[in-house]
Amino acid sequence: MGVGETSIVHHVALVLLALCILGQLGLYNPFAFFISFIYLYKVLLSDSESLRWLNHAFGKVWPVCMEQIASQQFLLPIIPWFLDRFKPWTVRKTVAQHLYLGRSPPMFTEVRAHCESSDDDDLLLELGMNFLAADDMSAVLAVKLRKRLGFGIWTKMHVTGMRVEGKILVGVKFIQNWPFLGRVRVCFIEPPYIQMTIKPISHHGIDVTDLPLIASWLGKTLDAAFEQTLVEPNMLVIDVEKFTSATTGSWFTIDVKCPVAFAKVEILEALNMQPPDGNGLADPYVKGHLGPYRFQTKIKRKTLDPKWQEEFKIPITSWEARNILKIELCDKDPFGYNMLGNCSINVSDLRDGQRHDKWLKLENIKTGRLRLAITIIEVELQKVKKIRRLLKTAFSPYPACYLFIVGYQSLVACLFVKLNLTRLKLNSNRNIFLLKIVNDVK
Repeated sequence: MGVGETSIVHHVALVLLALCILGQLGLYNPFAFFISFIYLYKVLLSDSESLRWLNHAFGKVWPVCMEQIASQQFLLPIIPWFLDRFKPWTVRKTVAQHLYLGRSPPMFTEVRAHCESSDDDDLLLELGMNFLAADDMSAVLAVKLRKRLGFGIWTKMHVTGMRVEGKILVGVKFIQNWPFLGRVRVCFIEPPYIQMTIKPISHHGIDVTDLPLIASWLGKTLDAAFEQTLVEPNMLVIDVEKFTSATTGSWFTIDVKCPVAFAKVEILEALNMQPPDGNGLADPYVKGHLGPYRFQTKIKRKTLDPKWQEEFKIPITSWEARNILKIELCDKDPFGYNMLGNCSINVSDLRDGQRHDKWLKLENIKTGRLRLAITIIEVELQKVKKIRRLLKTAFSPYPACYLFIVGYQSLVACLFVKLNLTRLKLNSNRNIFLLKIVNDVK
């Protein structure tokens, strides 16, 4: 045994001894395993060795306690929250009756520590994760149909397989007292790949996700659920102190970022596309994404110069991040699709409120251009325009009137710029404003 291996064994023995002491003192807690992993990662392992030892240790601990922690203590309380918000209109109520993730643990394909965090996290990790459930996985969802459709009957859905691939961002906030973890924030860096096997009667029978309509609905539901809640910048925030205590109450929250602006993207047309088929024509469509938001145009049949004239409104949650709009031009094929080129543009450079009509050259292809128009609409400006329309409708019959606004100082400032109103400031400390509305509002 080499010196390096001896040192690793000594550190592992030290961690196991500490866990035994915590157990004897009655302070045994599942999060002690997490702290142990962090210790081994930060103190002695390189990037390549981190993955090997992390997966090895996780594989050993998974059947002992981590599977039960992940399924019973972590996922089961969270699943009802998602089912209640993203269930289809045909379902009145859903209940997660049983969940067992199987004997196979998730595998980590990448571990990277970030030196800086935009929030107050003490440790920020980026983890590549691949979870492929074994054949012994089982989950049972009880579904109550609406009376108009299914006469209010209960039925069961059996989940017998699952695959999840994606990159996870984990932010940890440490505290000085037990359990030494105050808060953990988790999210996917980009929308993950999710595949499920669902059988409506029992563990045997057909997989309903193979049916086209069910597969489409399930895919869209999962995409919406994850993109609106668990894809960066939205995060699952876990209060570890509440999670480890015996007190009742919710120990998790979903931190959903409100948009600061919207990008109005108009996909207009394309010219001189390279034909992928022998007949010299294509069935093109455009798909793109900005952060977690994805969109796709309609398919235009048998043309190399398609015109879409479609518009998409994409939320922007932060100007600090790189807001790169990535676009792919594809050709619909009976067995999938062919790539006709791609392009990208940084929408953060277009924040002047003007409509930017652009021709973008398609990359990774010999010929082809795509025409689009982008307009950035700030949220504050949207509020002003809405109030402007309301004021014009409500007060245009009157020669002059007055309106009180409390609190929104920045909004009041925008109102005066846009509406040319007369302001009488009554109280600067409390931000109470008196607006004189005249009938020449434009």
